[in-house]
Amino acid sequence: MKLEPKILLLAALLVAPAGASGYTARDASCAAEDMQLFYYYLSPVQDAKVKNRATSCHPGKTSLQLPAWLERALPEMTARKVWKDPEEGEISEAVVWQTPVSILYEATARLAAADPMADSAGFNDMRIRFIMSVERVTKAGLETSFGGRGGPMLATLDAATRGFDGLTGALAKDDRKAFDAGAASLLRSSRDLFAQLFAEPRKGAGKKPAARYAPEARVLPGYRGVSLPVPASQAMFLNRGERVDMLVSFDALTGTDTREKVTATILQNVIVTGVQKSAGPGQPGVVQLLCNPNEAQYAALSLAQGSSITLIRRAPGDTELRPMEIASFRRLIK
Repeated sequence: MKLEPKILLLAALLVAPAGASGYTARDASCAAEDMQLFYYYLSPVQDAKVKNRATSCHPGKTSLQLPAWLERALPEMTARKVWKDPEEGEISEAVVWQTPVSILYEATARLAAADPMADSAGFNDMRIRFIMSVERVTKAGLETSFGGRGGPMLATLDAATRGFDGLTGALAKDDRKAFDAGAASLLRSSRDLFAQLFAEPRKGAGKKPAARYAPEARVLPGYRGVSLPVPASQAMFLNRGERVDMLVSFDALTGTDTREKVTATILQNVIVTGVQKSAGPGQPGVVQLLCNPNEAQYAALSLAQGSSITLIRRAPGDTELRPMEIASFRRLIK
């Protein structure tokens, strides 16, 4: 995913009219200011204006200082490669986080402009890129990033995604009130994301970790929703948004021209986009998986050739891909 951030003059946005309800142009311009500064915070080098930035958007403060803990963490975040992109090559932890932040800047700056509802195509494009960028943060395993703030920040990005859902859904219906409500939600999430840089990592009740990232499963352009029948016992314990591995058992031809039953892990770390529980005793359930086109082919082949398909639920936050050998009883009892 390649994104060139658009850095605009926020002063020009202050003259934009307020939304009919839910947010004002100043709310949007302040959220854009936060996202712009957040983006620069993650750059390899910050100049003095970034480290000490004048602001009128934070009550009681005339300037914002780059958090000391973040300044100390930056060299490692900019050096540590956590993702490999076909176009961009190896990408650092800092850049992986910069991408959703820069898209939030685009969106919040646009919300401060005159007649934001005129840019339906732009908001739909931002939404898709944003969801994909957040998914990349998740797959890169960055819940412990930002000194333990990564998990709560991912949850905030998920809330921002719902804001995108609300405003793009409203655009399809030409519903200004719903658009403003979605926009207000997106702005609150953006400002909350920035605020977490200046606070201790969030904890839940009883000093437990704050709520983990649990995104709503969505079928995005370039992906496929693959529906598979599974035993009722599997569908019963699966929920939308969870991640699973797919195991397939089949008869394999061995070197001695005999067949033996084996089980192979065909897919790893795929998202469940829907679950239809069993309608009655002895009847299967149906699970839909979010697959890229290649994965979709193997899922279909497994359904046609395999004797059984088993979906194994992953622990929350576990996105690691592991090499797996094919399991067989012959190999087990050697």
